[in-house]
Amino acid sequence: MWLCHHEGLRKIEPSVLRWAGQALASAAADYRTRVGRLPASITQLSSAAIVRHAVKVFETRNGRLPSPGARRNVTHLIEHLHLYLSVRTTDTDWWAHDVWDLHADPRIPQREHEPCHEQPLRIGAISPPWLREGVRFWLRTALDAELLRWSSAVERARDIARHFGVFVTERGYTDPVLAEDPAQLRLIFTAFTEYLRSPAAAANPDKPLTPSAIDATQSQIQVFYRFMVHHAPEAAAAAAEPRWMDLTDAHTRLWGPAFRTRRANRTRELTWYSTGELQQMLAYLDVLAADRTALVAVTHPDGKVSLIKGLGDPQAARIWLLQALTGRRASEILMLDHQPLQPIPGAERPTDSDDPDAFVAKLRYQQTKVDGVVPTILVEQAVVNVITEQQRWLAAIFPNLSPKYLFIGIKQNLAGRRPRPYATYNAALGKLDKLHGLTDAAGNALRFTQTHRLRHTRATELLNDGVPIHVVQRYLGHKSPEMTLRYAATLAATAEAEFLKHKKIGAHGVEIAISPSDILDMTQLSQRTDRVLPNGVCLLPPLKTCDKGNACLPCGHFATDITHIDELRDQHAKTTALLQTRRQQYRDRTGRELTDDNVWIRERLRELNSLESILQRLDEQASAYNTAITGAGTAKRLPLQVIVTRGAHDSVLRKADPQADS
Repeated sequence: MWLCHHEGLRKIEPSVLRWAGQALASAAADYRTRVGRLPASITQLSSAAIVRHAVKVFETRNGRLPSPGARRNVTHLIEHLHLYLSVRTTDTDWWAHDVWDLHADPRIPQREHEPCHEQPLRIGAISPPWLREGVRFWLRTALDAELLRWSSAVERARDIARHFGVFVTERGYTDPVLAEDPAQLRLIFTAFTEYLRSPAAAANPDKPLTPSAIDATQSQIQVFYRFMVHHAPEAAAAAAEPRWMDLTDAHTRLWGPAFRTRRANRTRELTWYSTGELQQMLAYLDVLAADRTALVAVTHPDGKVSLIKGLGDPQAARIWLLQALTGRRASEILMLDHQPLQPIPGAERPTDSDDPDAFVAKLRYQQTKVDGVVPTILVEQAVVNVITEQQRWLAAIFPNLSPKYLFIGIKQNLAGRRPRPYATYNAALGKLDKLHGLTDAAGNALRFTQTHRLRHTRATELLNDGVPIHVVQRYLGHKSPEMTLRYAATLAATAEAEFLKHKKIGAHGVEIAISPSDILDMTQLSQRTDRVLPNGVCLLPPLKTCDKGNACLPCGHFATDITHIDELRDQHAKTTALLQTRRQQYRDRTGRELTDDNVWIRERLRELNSLESILQRLDEQASAYNTAITGAGTAKRLPLQVIVTRGAHDSVLRKADPQADS
């Protein structure tokens, strides 16, 4: 009750609180029977013992065992109560507790803005004891020395408890050395790798650990043992396990070179939303924001209109929209300050009549993943509108709060001091994913929960628009250009694939013997305006000059593909009309017919003949090759430009500022 009143950290159901009180009385009576006196404090009782008495009290009163949900509720309350009393009323060091909780114990080293603040670190879940105490020393030191962030420490403890702890327990290893012989030591960790690849290591037997997860686990264990080798005396004293002193250099190389050959080459594929896909998803965003009692009309891609009941989470809708607008990570938006906007130094704010794409402010976000970058970006009026709308919503729903963050957690956050947790944000998006049937061009389901694809989409569009690499790097908050270059490399591969999938046809419809890859290199290396044609590309070597004028169609250096078929058809129609007009003008002026041996007529007929041959060949290929990439803006696309995301940002801007269309 004190926590609820003074810190506003949680909600307590009276019935569960009464049940926990009865369990405490029963546990204290049992303690008196065994020890001969009452416990001086609840901390002298273990939380597990209190939970056992809670189950016993429930069974005695109701004649049955509590349901899993009821048992989970009382267990959470008892463990929370026990943890706070242990931390706040004893002199025990923060790292000596089996559960490390940032809210319960402010002594734990943490950043001002911690994205995984709601996640506890459970040291007590690790077994056997020698491993648990070793990991306790490692993570305590890593947090004190800022070698690891809180989220990384939580992940390390969870993975070691889930994998390595289970492995050494099942095989009966009783000390950290594991084996004196280096060869035998490597065989043990080879067996550990085999265990990681087996169904026993997977949370779901039908879904084994991925290669990247196995690599990460192996890397964590290697880092742990290397740290313990370098800090063996302190580790032996802190963990009360002298065998840590017996580690050798062999423990710094637990796996042989064969297990590291391909590890560095594994990179996650970058994926993005096309403009059409993003527009479909934006239409469903109103469902997430609408009240639970409201019905939202949604137009499907096939033209059908459905009425869908709202999910009542406008905060989640605005977070997703801001991610799409800015390309920020989810944690960076979730932890925005309540007043995250600041003026652009030396720039006047545009008026309402100015360009809606103009930058009007700077957005200050919480950069928690990469150190050494400036955590501000330029934003448009649409971003300002979304932030202002969220501020008004907070003032209307929680008028008595002075929240620290723009997006706050709703549950167990009566004082509004904590930001919206990622878990509840992801859960809200998961509910939306269950409602829609949206798919991409390949038939794969579009998922709102894949929020990092919004970052990829924004980065792709910036590079597609010709923004320099170093500017995109600064905008995305990358410390080095290597990650930014991954987007550029993916774009280049996509551009090349699109170019090469269309077979090139030369003058008069003949096939071109030059390989498609060489044609791509020619056009990309020259980058000269006299090589850019409205209906194809010019393959004239860069050092040579053209003497054909505008007679490209019958030229042997001319090449085109199916992406230019509309332009070619239009050119054929206009040339035919021009030919008929000139013949009629000559007939009206002289009374005679303009014959085909006329030099001008002869050249126009050559062009028509070449166009007809080219169009015939392209029509034959139409069923075998795809047309240009679909999406907004494709009608005026350039032949070598990837525009799968072109217009995506404009679509999000219109969603954030509907008045822009009016």
